[in-house]
Amino acid sequence: MIDTSTQERVLRRIDDREVVAFTQEMVRLESQNGNEGPIARWLADRLAQMGMEVRLTDVHRGRLNVVGVLPGREAGIGLLFHGHTDTVPFLNMENPLSGEIVDGCIWGRGACDQKGGLAASIMAVQAVVRAGIPLRKGLTVAAVVDEESEHRGSYALVEQGIRADGAIVTEPSGLRLVLACKGTVPIRITFRGKVAHGATPWLGVNAIEKAAKAVLALGELPLRAVDLPGLGTMRGSINVGLIKGGTAYNNVAHECSVFLDRRMVPGETQATCLAEIRQLLDRLAAEDPHLRAALEVDRPDWEWEPIKRRGLNPAVTPPDAAVAQALMQAHRAVVGEPVELGYTNGYMDMDFLVNDLGIPTANYGPGDLALAHSDHERLDIGELLTATRVYALAALEMCL
Repeated sequence: MIDTSTQERVLRRIDDREVVAFTQEMVRLESQNGNEGPIARWLADRLAQMGMEVRLTDVHRGRLNVVGVLPGREAGIGLLFHGHTDTVPFLNMENPLSGEIVDGCIWGRGACDQKGGLAASIMAVQAVVRAGIPLRKGLTVAAVVDEESEHRGSYALVEQGIRADGAIVTEPSGLRLVLACKGTVPIRITFRGKVAHGATPWLGVNAIEKAAKAVLALGELPLRAVDLPGLGTMRGSINVGLIKGGTAYNNVAHECSVFLDRRMVPGETQATCLAEIRQLLDRLAAEDPHLRAALEVDRPDWEWEPIKRRGLNPAVTPPDAAVAQALMQAHRAVVGEPVELGYTNGYMDMDFLVNDLGIPTANYGPGDLALAHSDHERLDIGELLTATRVYALAALEMCL
């Protein structure tokens, strides 16, 4: 436990107005998925001005990862802050780059998901620098690309072999301490039929009708549930999110594609989920010889084969991990009460950090996940400022 005087010395270096202004500035920088280059260069300059050693990596066609390191006396990284610079499209959001403050919130695309958490982590590192605290181990910020699609940014961190004693994913958690995430398998099932005129449907095989039969059967699949000590019971799920089929209203559909989002719990893999659905399709085909279906990992925005092969896996960090304990202590010191523990039904890049790099990883960040991707995306300023302070104290715990 870091002494109170050192904690206060760092917390005094956090300027609330500066934190808010910095976050607003980030929100006003357009960085929809695929256009992360400009914000990456801007962040690299800011991290360098703070005294961090900065590396820019061109992950894919000008899409840049930013990694800033504040070295310690000893080799190695004590704590890694992880965030992503890309946002989803503006969609129907009005003034998505405004960054204006309304009712105590910063509005704009990416304010919640997840420029707020990334900004808070950078401001926390800045407070440590300004306080002149000599670190025993290094402190790192990684701002990656492509979290909203093919996860090329975190994949690149794995290829570079980044290492740390612990990591904090700064995605919005509502200031809950999230220690597990589900995995996700995006699945496309393509049903093949036989085209015929709609006036004589008996001469064809309707792929949409075959798909409908399978969709109903998928809803009856028994899905696994696992108890995560201290976190709750996590259950798998299947969502039928998209169906495409047919050529005209008066033709028998010769093809129909069904896209599924199969959420995995720890103990499940992409391979086991595909085998489970393949078994169901084979059973249906045995009952109906005209039901023919092909199964593959695919989703409409994925073209990159490495991520299809790797998959997006569930991840768990035990509550007694050093990074989890550091966040528990820091939250209590700042908020005055214990942090709420849990897991997320969603997926996050802690998967790469935990499963590929072996870094114990926790998610703790400002923002209401229900507002992410919405036309009303905004970030509560109170949570932003709390997260900044918690991050700063957690950094001291992990790096001194």
